Amino acid sequence: MERMSANRRTQRKGVCDDDMAIKSILTNQEDFTGEFSVTSRTSALWRFNEKTPDENLQLMDSSGHGRHFTISGWSGTSANLIAGRFGRYFRQNIVNPTSEKTHLIAENDGSFFSNLGEKIVVGGWINPTTYSVGQTYIPIFNTRQGPGQPIFYVSLYQGRLRLMLYNSSGTLIYDQSETSTITLKNGGWYFIASIIEVNNKKVQNIICDRSDGATWVSPVRSFSGELNRECIANIIMGMHANTYYYAGGFDDWFLETDSQLTIDDLLLYFKSSLHANGGDAASDVDALAEPGTVTLKATDGEYPASGVLYTKAVPCALSGSGRVAVTSEYTAGVTSVSLVETSTSDDLEEWSAWQAVGTSGELQSPNRQYIRFRVTLTSSDPLKTPKLLEIQLHDIPKAPYEKLGFARPVILDKSGAWEAVLENAFDIIVTGEVNGADTLEFKLPFHDPKRSALENEKQVQIVNDIYRIRTLTDNKSEDGRVITQVYAEAVFYDLSFSAEKEPMEFNADTADVPMKYALLGTGWTVGNVTVTTKRTWQCTEKNTLSILRAVQNIYGGDLVFDSANRQVHLLTFSGTDSGALFSYRKNLKSIQRVVDTRELVTRLYAYGKDGLTFASINGGKEYVEDYTFSSEVKVSTLDCSSFTNPYQMLEYAKMRLAEYSKPRVSYVLSAMDLSALTGYEHEAWKLGDIVTVDDKELGLLVKTRVVRRQYNLQEPWKTVIELSTKLRELGDSSAQWDKAADALSSAELVNRQEIKDMVPFNHLRNSRADDGFAYWVNSGFEVDTENGVSGTASFKAVGVPGMTKSLSQTVYPATRKSYTFSAQIASENLEKGENGQVGVEIVIEYEDGTTETRFIDLI
Repeated sequence: MERMSANRRTQRKGVCDDDMAIKSILTNQEDFTGEFSVTSRTSALWRFNEKTPDENLQLMDSSGHGRHFTISGWSGTSANLIAGRFGRYFRQNIVNPTSEKTHLIAENDGSFFSNLGEKIVVGGWINPTTYSVGQTYIPIFNTRQGPGQPIFYVSLYQGRLRLMLYNSSGTLIYDQSETSTITLKNGGWYFIASIIEVNNKKVQNIICDRSDGATWVSPVRSFSGELNRECIANIIMGMHANTYYYAGGFDDWFLETDSQLTIDDLLLYFKSSLHANGGDAASDVDALAEPGTVTLKATDGEYPASGVLYTKAVPCALSGSGRVAVTSEYTAGVTSVSLVETSTSDDLEEWSAWQAVGTSGELQSPNRQYIRFRVTLTSSDPLKTPKLLEIQLHDIPKAPYEKLGFARPVILDKSGAWEAVLENAFDIIVTGEVNGADTLEFKLPFHDPKRSALENEKQVQIVNDIYRIRTLTDNKSEDGRVITQVYAEAVFYDLSFSAEKEPMEFNADTADVPMKYALLGTGWTVGNVTVTTKRTWQCTEKNTLSILRAVQNIYGGDLVFDSANRQVHLLTFSGTDSGALFSYRKNLKSIQRVVDTRELVTRLYAYGKDGLTFASINGGKEYVEDYTFSSEVKVSTLDCSSFTNPYQMLEYAKMRLAEYSKPRVSYVLSAMDLSALTGYEHEAWKLGDIVTVDDKELGLLVKTRVVRRQYNLQEPWKTVIELSTKLRELGDSSAQWDKAADALSSAELVNRQEIKDMVPFNHLRNSRADDGFAYWVNSGFEVDTENGVSGTASFKAVGVPGMTKSLSQTVYPATRKSYTFSAQIASENLEKGENGQVGVEIVIEYEDGTTETRFIDLI
C-alpha cells in the first residue's frame, strides 16, 4: 500500500498549517458515521455497536470510563443488536414488554454524579414502538432504582418527553411533560436530550426527527430546590419499578457532567450528522471496522467495486479560497479514492448541488457556513480496498496585495493567518529565476513595533507567494541606526529537507510519475504537467527538490512552484507573450546586451557509460558538428556517462550542440514595471513571459524572455531583469530534440563486468535467426540471411507508420536473483512517429500467477 495526500497530504499531515489555515479536519470515526462524539467531559457513551454482548452480558461504554451496561433479560427474549444507521443499535421488548422485561443496568460505583459542575446533559436516539408511544408511563433513562435517592428521570408520558428532577431526600422538585410539534411514531428515529443547569436551576429539552430533519426546542424552564448532588443510584435504561418497560431501540446514548454543551450544540450535532453513512448498514462503505478509517464494506470476505461515503457537515466559512486535501492508502492501478465532491449550506437544511473538487483539490462549491463531503471509493479487485484516512479543508487567505508593485511583506502565524503587515519595510527585493532561485530580502527598522513578529522559520507572504525566513541580521551603523535585514527563501526550498528517497526506476513514464514519487509524503501535489515526453531512467537523488530538478532537466519544460496551494507544475512554457514593451524613455532606464562566444563549440564529442560512443550509428564519427555560426573547428567533450543507449546519446549530443554552436546573447535591463501604476495595468509582465525590447539607437527590436528578475517592490522603477532570446525549453513539443534525455538508464549495452557475470547459456532459442523463425512468434519481421553479427543471419523489420511489428518468444528460466537481456541492433534512416517505440517488452510471470510488464527502449 502507498500512502498518498489529495493536492499532502496531499497526507494531510503534509499540507499541515504551514502556508494555509486548516479550517476543518475529518479523521475520527464519528466524522464519517455521524455518531455522537466523545469529549473530555463525557461521563458515559453507549454506542451499542457490538454484534453480541460479552460473556458477562455487557455492552461497552465508549467513553473510556468503564461504565458498561449489563443486559437483564437477554436470553430467550426478542432483545437483539440490530444493524442500523449508526452501526448497530440495541432493541428490546418487541414481542411483549411485560413478560420479556428486558432492560439495561449500569452499576454506579459512586462516581457517576460526583462532579456535576454547571450542567448535566443526557440524551441519545430512540426508536419507539406503538407500545412505547401509546402507554402512559414509559421509562427511558432512569436513576430511580437505587441505591440511594435519584437525581433525574427521563421518560415518555403518553408519548410525550417527560423530565423529572429530585433532591437528596428523594423529593420530586421538577416534573414537566412537553407538548412538542413533533409527534413520536412507531418505528421512527428521534434524537432527544435534556440540559439541566445545576446552579442556575434551568432546564431545556430537545426533540429531533430523523425522517424529515424537523427539530423542536422546549422553552427554558426553571426549578426550585437543590438537585441530589450525592446521587449514587444506578442508571437503568428501559425499566422502572419492575413494572414499566420500554419497547423499541436505543442508540448512541450519552451522559455528560460538568458539560459545556448547549441547545445550539445539540441542534448542530443533529443537523450536521443527518446524512453521514459510514456506519449505515445499507451503505457500501465501512467506517466502523477500523475506527478512523473508511473502507469498502466486505461481504463474505469480498469488497464491492465501489462505495460512496457521506460525511457529517463541518464548518466552512472561508476567509479566502478553499482547498480539500485527502489522505488515503491505496494500491496503484487497483484501488483508489476516485472522486471527492462537496456541498455547502448556510443553515444545514438547504444544500448546494454536489461539486467535484478541482484537480488539485480546489473547492468548487460556494463558500458558505458548512460543508459536507461525498467520497467515492473504488476497487477492481474484490479482495482489496482503498482506505480513506483523513479529509482536510484548508482556508487559503486572500493576499492583502494583488500585485508586486508597492506591496509589503506580510508575516503569517502558524495557522496561515496574517499576523503583521510590515508597512515600514524597505529595500524589498524579490529575486526569481526560471527553473532557479526564488528569494526575498528586505529591511525593517529594529525599533519598529512589528520587529517582534520576525522569527527564523516564520513565513512571509508577498502577494500569492510564500517565503520562509532563513536569516535575521541586525546591523548598527555609525550614526546609531539599527536595521534588521531579512533573507527568506520560497517555501518550496523546504522540499530539500524531505525524508530521504530510495533509488527508483522509471520505465517509459511521463514526468508526472516521478514527480508524484518525489512529492509523496511532503504535503505537496503535482499540478499541471504539459510536458508529454516519456523517459526511461533511474533516479538516484535523495531528496524531493533534487528529484524535481532532475525531472526538469530530463524532461524539459519549466518547473513552477505554487507555494500558496502547495503544488508543483511542469509546463512546456510557463510564460505568455505578455505584449509588454520596454523602450527607451518609456520604461527602460538602461540596457546591456552581451554576445558571448567564449564557450562556442562546433565539434562535440560524447562518451557514455564505459566509454560508449555513437560512432557505429553516426558514420564512424564519435562526434557531431555544427558550423552554422562559425566555420572554425572548436572542439569540446560532453559527459554522457549516464547514457547506455547510443541512439539517445546521439540525439542528446545534437541537442546540446545546437545550443553550444551559437553565441549566447543576453540582455540586462534596468526597467520600471508600469503595471504597478493605475492606468497601465495592460503593461503587466511576469517571470517567464515574452516581452519586446525596442531601442532605436542600438538598432534593437527583439522579442525575448524574462529569465531572471530582481523586482524592487518599494521602487518598481529600480527593477532589474535579465532576458534571453531562447524562447523555448527542452519540453517544447516542436523542438527537434523533444525525445532526448539528460540522464537515462534504459536499454543497456552489456559492459565488461556484466559479460563476466552472465549465465553461460542463452534461454532464447534460435536467437541468431539461423533456423529462420523457428521458436519465434512473428508479426511483420523477416530474416536477413546476409547480415549478422555472431552469425550470417539476423531478424529485420521495416517500420510502417501506425503499425506494430513484433517478434516474441516465451522462456522458462530457472530461478535467479537477476537476469541479463542483451541484443545487438542496427538501424538505417530510422524516424520514430509521435508515439513510436523501438525496444524489448518483457512480460514476467511470477509463481503466484501475477504478471509484470517492462519495456526497454532500444532507440
